[in-house]
Amino acid sequence: MLKATRIALVLTLSAGCALSFAACGAEKEIENEIDCQAICQRYSDCFDGDYDVSGCQDRCENDVDSGELTFNEVDACSDCIDDRSCASGTLNCATQCAGIVP
Repeated sequence: MLKATRIALVLTLSAGCALSFAACGAEKEIENEIDCQAICQRYSDCFDGDYDVSGCQDRCENDVDSGELTFNEVDACSDCIDDRSCASGTLNCATQCAGIVP
């Protein structure tokens, strides 16, 4: 009986760990979608009202999926432009946002 309880405990813990790793991946994907959309929308709002925000978001997400960009690079751009004016974001965040928007 004790052996069966140990096996059940190990299986439960293993399943819990697997689910938490999957949830972390899903959380990063959702955060990436939000960051990419916000960066692309900000570019449209500041520089080009006709800019293809949806296309930019798709490219941004695809570049992260393919490894051309990292989650951290997208986060750095998003964090940099957050709460800055258009001019300040352009001057101070060009390095962080290079490769995401023109």
